[in-house]
Amino acid sequence: MIVLATYLIVYATLVGGVVLVGFLFHVRKSNQNDEDKKVLASEITVLIPFRNEAKRLDELLSSFVNARKLPKRIVFIDDHSDDGSSELIRKRLDGIPFEILSLPDHVTGKKLALRHGIECCETEYILTFDADVSFPTTYFESIETLPQADMYVLPAILKGDNFSELFYELDVALANTLNTGLSGWLRPIFCSGANLLYRKEVFDEVDDFDSHAHMASGDDTYLLRDFRKRGKDIQVVSDLNVAIHTETPHSFRSFIDQRLRWVGKTTDIGDSLATVSAGLQFILAIAFFALLIVEMIQGNWRAFWIVFITKIAFDLIFFMPYFLRIKRIKSWLLLPIYEVLFPFYSLLLAVLMLFYKPKWKGREIKN
Repeated sequence: MIVLATYLIVYATLVGGVVLVGFLFHVRKSNQNDEDKKVLASEITVLIPFRNEAKRLDELLSSFVNARKLPKRIVFIDDHSDDGSSELIRKRLDGIPFEILSLPDHVTGKKLALRHGIECCETEYILTFDADVSFPTTYFESIETLPQADMYVLPAILKGDNFSELFYELDVALANTLNTGLSGWLRPIFCSGANLLYRKEVFDEVDDFDSHAHMASGDDTYLLRDFRKRGKDIQVVSDLNVAIHTETPHSFRSFIDQRLRWVGKTTDIGDSLATVSAGLQFILAIAFFALLIVEMIQGNWRAFWIVFITKIAFDLIFFMPYFLRIKRIKSWLLLPIYEVLFPFYSLLLAVLMLFYKPKWKGREIKN
């Protein structure tokens, strides 16, 4: 029992300290932002790279149509689409100022699409969206309440429509919870280009594209690294008023492809804080299952259930405040099942990383 108690104490201290206490620190810091100078929508250019998104553009286009305030410029960058995406944009945004840029034949990929769009930006801020997101009607009004910073890691919330998709949603939400907690203590370890705001001038100063040109994905997280290395002001925001929502992957394969892309770029970046966080998470998960197996083999079912229920209770408590803040309680309720599956899921990713190349938009990702 001493070993079990020690594990639970260590787990509660580490996870509770980072996730729960860190989240409370994050909220307190957010509430202290009372600078007079704010971001202006009239100083924002929105960049939206897209490739064959005709079936998924509707939510984004409706959000622009219904928005009570719009940014200075809306720029779509077409990455060689052949499904009528550009025609749909022109039809749906009739009466709203926007531009569509087409990539040259020899230029492909989201990273280069964004840089193609950035070249034409003259506003103080750049805001990047994915083509399949939606945002509240008051989104840009809420953006104007943010105090000035160099980069804002804004909320990107995945929504699952069925039981399996809720697990995909939960996987991302747990990572976002950790990221928010770490930002309360130290700094974020990743961001999402689906909802990322940053200063154009600072981007021009710190962008180190050559260091990650070999990676087909990950422009957002590499940019976060570049801002961090140069000591720029990075703020994590968890306010739903500036959140975007997007669908989860619809199949297990697309979910795995997405996770492998994320793992690949995170590994390549070499962020020590991210590496330590992932390592501790894996060690704690393996130790948890090892303890359960030992108690099961020895027939100590009382100890088995004490450890199992206590750890699940800890996690439900530690993660609840963030899930309440983003209003995704349904996926939070699946946390006990997710934890049982997590070691097998982690093992699958580790094995697939050795030989499987994920795809995105019909292109193989070479990490």
